[in-house]
Amino acid sequence: MDRLRSEVRSVMGESEHPSREQIRRMPFLACIIKESLRLYPPVPLNNRTATATTILPTGGGPDGHSPILVRKGELVVFSQYVNSRKKNIYGPDADDFCPERWEEGRLSGIGWAYFPFSGGPRRCLGEGFALMEVSYTIVRLLQAFSLIELPADERPEPIGTERQRLTLVLSSADGCRVKFERR
Repeated sequence: MDRLRSEVRSVMGESEHPSREQIRRMPFLACIIKESLRLYPPVPLNNRTATATTILPTGGGPDGHSPILVRKGELVVFSQYVNSRKKNIYGPDADDFCPERWEEGRLSGIGWAYFPFSGGPRRCLGEGFALMEVSYTIVRLLQAFSLIELPADERPEPIGTERQRLTLVLSSADGCRVKFERR
């Protein structure tokens, strides 16, 4: 949190409302958002109908390395939630919140391993707006509150063990209690 606060202070100075350009100059903020979306994608499950019969080269069999036949018309379900926790892609700490993994282009070659807004012709049209909105909100919260933490009686839960509700989108089943102190 200190590193993010420092980045916000250095970019924002005395400005109260972040501009799009200022937000774009906050690389660690972008890393935090990417890591949050990796672990908690807004739409954790998606599907497509195969338009042609094809063979996927890997993903089948007990070891996940065998080919998979997909026939035209079959429904293919894929999970960003599951994919985002794969240790062969994100490393042995794939279950941990580690925004630094996005720095210095370390994950620039992962392609379709990261798709919180889907991709291709059906990529979410609201992606840019959503990313700007969450960035703006985080910056304003850090500017307005000197302390943001769990209340003393709230126990931190390990990532992936918390109760979650899945409808069209993923959300916390129990909400999120946070203690704020104004500047």
